[in-house]
Amino acid sequence: MRTSLFFFIIFSLSLLLNGCWNIKEIQDINYVTAIGIDFNEEKKEFVVFAQVLDFSNVAKLEGGFPEKSPPIWIGKRNGKTIQEAIDALTKEAQQRLFWGHISAIVLSERVLKTNLKQAIDFVNRYREVRYNIWLFSTREKIDRIFQAKSFFKLSALSNILHEPNELYRQYSVIRPVRFFEYLADASTTKKTVYIPSLSLSTKTWQSDNQRKPLLKISGAHFLIDHHLQGWLSESKLLGMRWLDQKMEKSSVIVIENDEPLASVTVENLRISMRTKGKQIFLHISGKGIMNEKIKEISLKKIKHKTESIIEGEIWNTYREGLNIYADVLNVNEWLDKNKIVGGKTIIFPYEMADVSVHINIISTGKLKNS
Repeated sequence: MRTSLFFFIIFSLSLLLNGCWNIKEIQDINYVTAIGIDFNEEKKEFVVFAQVLDFSNVAKLEGGFPEKSPPIWIGKRNGKTIQEAIDALTKEAQQRLFWGHISAIVLSERVLKTNLKQAIDFVNRYREVRYNIWLFSTREKIDRIFQAKSFFKLSALSNILHEPNELYRQYSVIRPVRFFEYLADASTTKKTVYIPSLSLSTKTWQSDNQRKPLLKISGAHFLIDHHLQGWLSESKLLGMRWLDQKMEKSSVIVIENDEPLASVTVENLRISMRTKGKQIFLHISGKGIMNEKIKEISLKKIKHKTESIIEGEIWNTYREGLNIYADVLNVNEWLDKNKIVGGKTIIFPYEMADVSVHINIISTGKLKNS
């Protein structure tokens, strides 16, 4: 009886061990963290990029940083379809590719112009890719975008491509967009949607006396019914932020005769709007905090100058939107959410009849204004 029990236990344990033999360790899998899609118009082929990071070095070391920056591997293959290109990537990946950790997708301007629906359809159907990934566009080479690193030898997972929200909370101009947000907005006929555009800059930061190429959101592509309307730079989109109810804070440089007078951070936006036919009457209010006072100027003048600059940015962005026939200010989304116009009713092109801004300067910083 004891002998039978002993053999039964040994047999059961062997079954459990057999069940573990198929488990893959983390070092035996290549984790794709971002995917890029381009299109070769001469060959009529898709070009797919995959960014793979070494997850063993992603976590910060306790009490410090990694000794060296984690390596970034970039895969690139062509195919008549996106799946064919991915299959070609997989053949030479050496180990299994796991696509469930993708946190961003980057689409080239060529794809936006020619094959956007096919690219969106693929990402929408591919089972391993989640809906909450960040969606970006670019006018640069995608492999260069994927090679961009972060500060202090940290993983590329800490840069704008994978974590754009943290920077937006501090400097709110062009809000990052998740893939599911684009799908929801683009499903409304004739509605203007945008995709933030990434580029590389070597002008700002350097390490060891060497300028480092770092990512920035330099503008946005605007689309209607998955059709590209055009691209606008960040400087032409400054008015967008004042109609974004998710904006946390943004700065205004008060200028007179091309000379800076003060700088004011605006927060706590309140937006109200009314319509008269296709005319839009817009009113914006908010709170201001003075960060700098460069020249002697009254608080009243700073307030009026700040309001005037915000009005000017809104008008300029509105006109830039008309040039590419797009509701760049997203007026229709605001009207829809606040039930000003019947649900899903698009009134673009509209006429911006009036813009009024009221900013209450609640603080002059640690120093009192004389």
